Amino acid sequence: LIKEKEAKLIFRYINRSDCVVLLDECGKSYTSVGFANFLQKRMNAGTRELVFIVGGAWGFADSLKQRAHHLVSLSSMTFSHQMVRLFFVEQLYRGLTILRGENYHNE
Repeated sequence: LIKEKEAKLIFRYINRSDCVVLLDECGKSYTSVGFANFLQKRMNAGTRELVFIVGGAWGFADSLKQRAHHLVSLSSMTFSHQMVRLFFVEQLYRGLTILRGENYHNE
């Protein structure tokens, strides 16, 4: 019931044309370079809006999982929503700097 209520709220903010990515512990795991490649593929595909959604405390409703194009895991561990947002923004920044060839990421 809670997951469906959350899904209804989320559906209000996403458009039919959006490429939806759920940040979910059961999603695909990437290295930082792998995540950068994921972003590059989305850009090469002409994706106009890439929407990342953090799961609620109970996960995602099936309706939202069916709507999603991708499920991505930041870790198999569980983090608070506040921490996930911080970790995700850093990984997004890291991925974009990798694509631009900047020196932020070390391998």
